[in-house]
Amino acid sequence: MTPSKADTVFKPHNKDGGISSIVSLPVRAEDLATLLGGELIGNPDVPLSTLGSIEDGSAETLTFIRSSNYAKFWADSLCGCALVTKDIEVPGHNPNTRALILVEDADEAMVMILEAVNPKRARPAPGIHSSAVVDPEASIDPSAAIGPGCTIGAGATIGKGAILMPNVTIGVNAHIGQDTILEPGVVIEDRCIVGSRCHFGANCVVGTDGFGYLPPTDSRPAIKVPQIGTVEIGDDVEFGACVTVDRARFGATTIGDRTKIDNQVHVAHNCVVGKDTLIAGRTTLGGSVTIGDFAMIGGAVVLNDQSVVGKHAKVAGGAIVLESVPDNETYVGMPAMPARQALLNYGAFRELGTFVRKVEKRLKKLESD
Repeated sequence: MTPSKADTVFKPHNKDGGISSIVSLPVRAEDLATLLGGELIGNPDVPLSTLGSIEDGSAETLTFIRSSNYAKFWADSLCGCALVTKDIEVPGHNPNTRALILVEDADEAMVMILEAVNPKRARPAPGIHSSAVVDPEASIDPSAAIGPGCTIGAGATIGKGAILMPNVTIGVNAHIGQDTILEPGVVIEDRCIVGSRCHFGANCVVGTDGFGYLPPTDSRPAIKVPQIGTVEIGDDVEFGACVTVDRARFGATTIGDRTKIDNQVHVAHNCVVGKDTLIAGRTTLGGSVTIGDFAMIGGAVVLNDQSVVGKHAKVAGGAIVLESVPDNETYVGMPAMPARQALLNYGAFRELGTFVRKVEKRLKKLESD
């Protein structure tokens, strides 16, 4: 029997990462505070049956407040309860009718609850679907699930608990680590390596040829340069939909452990992306780009060939990086430069028209004198 919405289960985790308790929705505010190890301020009997934003909730909605910018909306909100990061002051709270639950980090607490109520996607059962085409020389762990229409090449290895959704293609001698999930239409080309517990969105392509050509001349057309390298992707890496990662000309294009890449990002040949890096949608990495550990790259950023982004560096959305971003720096603009400098330049640029008009008027006055 399929569980109804009211049967959804919260599974909060304790500080050691284990499941501390289980409670079904709806849940009383006081019970939820106990499960989360939070401090309740207000009505302990507020019933909570849904999750929502602070602007759009109802009397039984649980929301969250991560900063003072959100706290100012609480007085006019219809939500019955909010998870609040400690030390944030929440004006306009009526403890007789509503509840606040103070926690160390409201974002983390909400993620915990979202994980518990996530209905999850339907996945194929372990085994190989009858419509899959698997080369006899491929090695597939019995616990792996191979969905309809998948193709697996000779010498490929599929690890324990891996899930291949419909129409996934795995090339010759490619490797998929244990518990990795590949959504429909993903292509992992020959000899590419994908680590454990990765999750790739629909229609990602790993290992297509890098864009390598000798430019055309008057006497001959462009000449394609063979791309004989591979792609190596670490553990716990996540891709959104339609991410493309080119194989190296020689050696390997590499992506470090726990890196998260958003939809429609392109990673060119011989790039080196560090661990724990976040790359937002529509970003383009040129050939041989290097990104350090813990970097954050905004949406629609362009990183020029051979440019470098340092460890813990940040690049704002829409920036174009031509050379390098030092460790721990934030760069903004086109071309990208330190944020403070870019903002000063932008402020000056906004006044440029007014400045030019003033200069023209003074020049005309000088000429007339």
